[in-house]
Amino acid sequence: MQVTQLWAQCLIGAIGGLACEVLHWYSLSRKSAAVKFSKSAVYWIATIAMILLGAAMPPLYLQGTASALLCFHLGAATPVLLQKLVAAAPSFTRAQGGTDASKPSLRQFFAW
Repeated sequence: MQVTQLWAQCLIGAIGGLACEVLHWYSLSRKSAAVKFSKSAVYWIATIAMILLGAAMPPLYLQGTASALLCFHLGAATPVLLQKLVAAAPSFTRAQGGTDASKPSLRQFFAW
């Protein structure tokens, strides 16, 4: 199916980003820290941001008519790429008496 409208390409990209984030939250549900993640607004904001970034990618990469499957793929690939970048980024050493180790971090949230 070919998609010609910019808004439709964004919508399909957002659906791809949403599919990726649903899979991410399913993966988190299998871990013990999922309850802590689900109760914090920071992680929900990160989830929404990932979906919106997925929606933004088709118009940035494509011009004119595009395949719906390609728009979906761009939307789904964007959160995965960003999550892998965050997980692979070098960790910084903490000062003595640093943050609470029992509190989940964004790095843990993005690690699948």
